[in-house]
This record gives sequence, structure tokens and C-alpha cells, in this order.
Amino acid sequence: MDTSQYLNVFMDECQEHLQILNQSLLDLEKEPDNAELLHSIFRSAHTLKGASATMGFNKMSNVTHAMEDVLSLLRKQELQITPEITNLLFDSLDLLEALAKGITEGREEDIEVAGVLQRLKKYSRQKEEAQVETAQANERRKTLQLRYTQEEKENVTKLIEEGNSLYHLDIHLKQDCLLKGARAFMILRELEAVGVIAQTVPSAKELEDEQFELEFIIGLCSKQPLGKIEKLIKRVTDVKEVKSQQVKPEDILLERRDKPEYEEVTTQESPVPDRKEQKSVSASTSTSTSTQKQKGAVTPNIYPTVRVDIRKLDSLMNLIAELVINRSQIEQLSSEIQDQRLEETVEHLNRLTIDLRDQVLKTRMVSIDQVFSRFPRLVRDLSKNTGKEVELRLSGVDTELDRTVIDEIGDPLVHIIRNCVDHGIEEPKEREAAGKSKTGVVTMDAYQTGNSVMITVTDDGKGIDPEKVAISALEKGFVTKEELEDMSDQDKINLIFLPGFSTAEKVSDVSGRGVGMDAVRAKISDLGGVIGLSSEPGQGSKFTIQLPLTLAIIQTLLIQLGEEVFAIPTSFVDQTISVHKKEIKILRHQEVTLMRGEVLPLMRLQDYLGVKNAKNTDLDELDVVVFKSGEKRLGCIVDSLLRQQDVVIKSLGSFLGEIPGIAGATILGDGKVALILDLRNVA
Repeated sequence: MDTSQYLNVFMDECQEHLQILNQSLLDLEKEPDNAELLHSIFRSAHTLKGASATMGFNKMSNVTHAMEDVLSLLRKQELQITPEITNLLFDSLDLLEALAKGITEGREEDIEVAGVLQRLKKYSRQKEEAQVETAQANERRKTLQLRYTQEEKENVTKLIEEGNSLYHLDIHLKQDCLLKGARAFMILRELEAVGVIAQTVPSAKELEDEQFELEFIIGLCSKQPLGKIEKLIKRVTDVKEVKSQQVKPEDILLERRDKPEYEEVTTQESPVPDRKEQKSVSASTSTSTSTQKQKGAVTPNIYPTVRVDIRKLDSLMNLIAELVINRSQIEQLSSEIQDQRLEETVEHLNRLTIDLRDQVLKTRMVSIDQVFSRFPRLVRDLSKNTGKEVELRLSGVDTELDRTVIDEIGDPLVHIIRNCVDHGIEEPKEREAAGKSKTGVVTMDAYQTGNSVMITVTDDGKGIDPEKVAISALEKGFVTKEELEDMSDQDKINLIFLPGFSTAEKVSDVSGRGVGMDAVRAKISDLGGVIGLSSEPGQGSKFTIQLPLTLAIIQTLLIQLGEEVFAIPTSFVDQTISVHKKEIKILRHQEVTLMRGEVLPLMRLQDYLGVKNAKNTDLDELDVVVFKSGEKRLGCIVDSLLRQQDVVIKSLGSFLGEIPGIAGATILGDGKVALILDLRNVA
């Protein structure tokens, strides 16, 4: 079977199950007696085993199979959850994630799995040794019985009347049999060739999944003599013993009314499980049996979903972007023609375009939980590596961001969390000496504000000492004494974003190499975002990240400078104010004004952009756009404020490359090109 067409679906489902395993293992470490968590882990491992085996990914199938054996022992309470077993399960999960990545990159066979497999099988071998001891103590376990439903009994009786005999075959496999399920399958295949299998105990599905000890019974209707059938069975490898008997119709036992005890977990093994089926199963199992009896068949609430390639959404977004540009052009023509009917039509078109744009944007939105869910495991591992006790608290996980942003924001957040745990949180003894709880707390929060999403990462550690940062920067040649004299405490703290800067006294696996925070700022800047850092010595630090909801269509403020029109993203604009030229003073060769009692630096935007014929030098009342980047503010003097407008960001292309202060360009309604300003670094 060609499984390549199912690879994308398999990988999507694989990632979902790996995420479930990760979260469930973290919860199990805190609640080792929670049986439902064990069931959840077992089900995910079982599904991954079946799907990976069908797709031909044998290494992943072998690892999940070995995990399943250990989890089965834990569920039966034949093994107790210990830190050693928990760490082994986490190591197995890390290996599965590496295998998943290897599959996508076509190098699964290069990944070594023998070490983890050997550690997992150690526990199942211990179980087998215990079984040997039990077998020696007990001569024979209680004989399994084949019982038939009334319908099955009638069918068997009919076969006997046609000249067949009913045989009950009690089969025992050898103690060292490694592939019980495969042996049982081979026996069933041999018997199907000489007769009709009426029933098996355990069921055929349980035999296939190796959910039995070393013994099983098969009810067979056949015209062949019993001796020949026994020889067929004994021909199969690892068969230790076969006990058989012929059963008369009057001796057939009927099934008991109560449910058999082995009906425990129902799982689906499919390489490409359907979402609708999954939701139907989960909804059905959550409904109690008594309710089903009272109300009859239960129809679960199904919310159908469709997997869509992100490239198709990108193409759709590009079409919407072109529609937005054309809408602006029609609005421009309408304002020139000044026809009432045309204006009403344009207004209606405007509303439809906005609704369509919003709906397309929503299809690209993904919950930030997809990023946040990986961090509890990260903090657990970091706390063990550093010897610190750290608790991670998450909030706002339902906040949504554009898929493109979601894919890129994970690595910067990993660097920030590493920084909080290694640099921020103190050792337990140091925290207790400072009157704090010995367990440090890292808090991550996400929330939407306007057209932006804010992400904050806070720790209650020792904070950042501005003077220590300044001394380290001076010793390593990042700044001079003269520059430090003009710096505020906040400026000194922001030095940690310099490339190659680190305050770590020694290099560790976690940090201290001088890479990380500068990469964080660069990545967030590439995403159109802003990062800020505030800290209070002895109390902790707080990183604040502001990100745009989407990178394709943004809301801007159009401003006029001379004959040119520029667009400024409103996410960077703190406010707009009007300043009389008499209120402008000169401080250290810099124009400033007072805004709510605070000094606001001013900049003539035409000087920065090189625009000629700007008119604000001759105006008495000046329009000022106040930018905010972290804790800094800068007022940019412009000729006039035009209006707010949604625009489509267009890249300047590789020919022009990156130009400081310019984020891209857009096409206005009159067909002219307006540059989109990015003045965060200036502020």
C-alpha cells in the first residue's frame, strides 16, 4: 500500500498525540495515583503504535510498543510509578519527537533507539520472570471457558449437522515467546484454512494486541480429525502445549448476561484517523451507560473541521489584499465623482470587504496554547538541570494569533524562559534566606489588546541589577564610561539585548554563551513586534512582547510630509498630540516638549527620512505622532494627519533590501505607493 499520500495527515495526528503524551506525563508526575491519566497516556501510545506500524515507521512502532508494555504494567498496578520510570517515559517521549522530526526530514533510520528500548524492556522482562515464579507456584491457572451467544450456538449446531465437529483448543505458548500476537495470528490463519472459527477467548482483537498472558482458547468447527488439527497448531513456533476436546451441541455453554471483564479500553488503530470519528468516540464514552439506556441512542455534538494547507490560506489572503487595494481605489473615485448612489454602493462594498477580510483572518488564527503547551516540560527539565524548584503558571492560552506568527514565536519564548530560570530564579536556599518561597514562579500570560497580542513572561527571582549589567558591558567593551554616564537604569537593563552580551559568570548548558536575547529581539522585530523588559532588584523581571494579530493586512495612520504620504502602523502609535511651537524647547541639542509633566523628545520626521519641502517648519501648531517602544517614547513632527486606513504590506524586494525605518510599502486608493514606517529602533 502506498502510504505517502497519508504522510501529512499522519504527522498532524502524530504531533497531537505527542502533545497529549507530553502534557499527560507532566500531570502524572504530579498525580501518580491518577488512573485516568494513565489511560490517556496508554491510549495515545497505542494509537501511535498502530498508525506508525501501518505507515511502515518501524522504529516509532517498536518504541511505542515497548512503552505500551510498561504502561500496561502500571495500569494493572503490577509496577509502581517511580521517578526512574517517569524519567524513562519522558526519555521515550523525547525519542518519539526526534523520530517524528526524522520522519519529516527522511532520516528516521539514522536515529538510534536501542538504548531506550532496552531500558523499557527491562521492566517487561521483570514481569515475565515474575510470571515464571507464579507458574511454578500454581500448577495451572483457572481454565478459560468458551461461551456462546444463542445465535452463535445455533450457527455452530447447524455446522455440526452438516458434518463438522466442534473442537475447543486450549493453546499455551512458551514462556520466552516474544511475539505473542504474531504467533496467535499465525495459528488463527492455519485454522481458518481447515474450518470455521466460532469464537476465541480472549477476542481476536485482544490476541492481535497481545492483551493476554500465554494461554488462549479457540472454538473451531471442522471436518478434519482432531489429531491433524493439533499437528497444524504445534507446527507454529513457540507453541508449548495444546489441549483439545470435542464438544457436543448439548454441552455448549451459553454466554453469561454480565459483561466480560476484558472489555476495558476501546481504541482505533488507523494510520489516518478521521477527526469526526475521534470526536464521536470521545463524546460517546463520556456519556454514562444509564443515560444511554434512558434516552436511547446518543447523538454527540460534532464540530466538523477541515485541514487546509497554509499555502492555500496565503493565496486566499493575497486575493483579499488585492481586493482591499481595489476597494480603496473605488473609494477614491467615488469621492471625486460625488454620486450618492455610487457612494451608497461603495459603502456597502466596504462593509462586505471588511467582513470578508475578518473572516479570512480568523481562518488563519491559531490558539497560542499550541506554543505554550511545550513550556511546562521545558521548565521541568530546566529546574532539574539547574537544581532549582520552579513552577510555571500559564494564562490566556485561548488567545489567538496568526499561524505565521505562531510558527515563529516559539523559539524567542524558549530563550526568555531559559533566561528567567537560569538568571532570574535563585537557588532554594538563597530564596528562603531572602524570605521567599523556595519554589520560584514563572508566569506566562497572553491577551489581545486592539490589533495586537501582548505576551508577558514574569519571574519572581532576584531581578536585574542595572549597575551589574553596566559593569559587565563596560568590561567587555560594549559601552564606554561616557556613554554609561548618560544612561538611565532602564537603558542599562536594555544592554542585555546587545549581541554577544551575557552576565553569566560561567557557561552552562542553559545559558552564558552570549546568544539568545539579541536573537529574541531580532526575531520579534522581524514579526513586526516590540519587546520590552522591566525589572526590580530582589523582586523579579518582566518581559513584555507586543505582536501584530496578522502580518498581511494592518491598520495604519496616514500622514503627510511635503508631497509624500507615509503609513504608520497604529500598533506602534501611542497617541497623537498637537504642540504649539512655543512649547518646544532645546535640551542637549534635542528638541523636546512636556507631555503630562514628562519630557518628550521630538524629531522632525523629514530630517530622518530625507523628505524635502516639508511644511511643518513654518507652522505654529504642529501635529505630533508619539511612538512607543518599550518604555521609550518619541514624538515625530509631521505636516498633517490624514486618516486611518487598512493597508496591505508589500515587500520592498531583494533589490532594495532592508532600509532602516522602512517596513515595506503599500498601494493607496489613488494608485500611489506609500512607504510604511517602522520607527521602533529610532524611538
